[in-house]
Amino acid sequence: MDEEVSVLYQASSGGIRRDQIEVALSREFNRKIHSFHEPGIDVLWQEKLKENPRLFNGSKFRLHSIQEKKSKNVYIELGVTGYKDFLGTNWSKNAKEMLRLGEEEHGNKQAYMSDALGVGAFLQTKDGFVVFIRRSQHVGEAQGLWDIPGGHPEPEELVGKVNNPADICINDLNPALVVNEIFDSTLREIRDEVNVPLSSLSEPIFLGVSLNHTSAFRPSADFLVRCSLSSQEVKHLYDSGGVEAEESTSIKFVLIQDVKKLPESELWHEMAPSGKGCIVVYNQASFCASYSVL
Repeated sequence: MDEEVSVLYQASSGGIRRDQIEVALSREFNRKIHSFHEPGIDVLWQEKLKENPRLFNGSKFRLHSIQEKKSKNVYIELGVTGYKDFLGTNWSKNAKEMLRLGEEEHGNKQAYMSDALGVGAFLQTKDGFVVFIRRSQHVGEAQGLWDIPGGHPEPEELVGKVNNPADICINDLNPALVVNEIFDSTLREIRDEVNVPLSSLSEPIFLGVSLNHTSAFRPSADFLVRCSLSSQEVKHLYDSGGVEAEESTSIKFVLIQDVKKLPESELWHEMAPSGKGCIVVYNQASFCASYSVL
């Protein structure tokens, strides 16, 4: 296992469909507030805004826990957080101390972490390639590294624009719609980052959750998505530019049969932790061979 990533949850054989996931929503699943470290969140946010004025404090879902029930359905507990809190906790220079305090004061090292839930797509083309994109210097993290298409599900997709993620009343959210947002956001990110139309993408299959150790164990839900287009067709669309074309600078295709060897390749050292995590989850899946050929 790469020291930058680990697997929090691995889906059972066959992967998980959206109708097999149950979500519980509560303010109790939001991050805990630590009075000593809270002011540092505002300080770091202002510093980041000076470095990159394009940043904005969008709302995110916070992963509190995930487990598989006896029925083989997946049960996920979610709170609400924001990108500002994510940068100010998971990316804080005091993150290790906050992890220690979480364990000491709440029996949960992640208690003070934003833990904004990301999504990532193991995107497979019709001719058997996996898609990677190189992140630009304009993004908030992992600049210049190769990554999978991905981003975040957004509570604001369900409630509309808010000035502060803390204004969202999580109890008013429909759990079924939240599940849909997690799955649908995966497809939107592919559309916006790679410029592939939604009509060319399959229903996502949930593979598991990986943790990014470089950002205090931030979680990302990893999905398998198959594309009905060839790698050449995908490259043509990518080169034409998409809604989020500025977030990456180039595209790369890796043969599906070479994915298991990626951790020993030179490319691995140029990959973002989120991309590594998705590959690790895919490679550990007992069912991955059944998806190797379209």
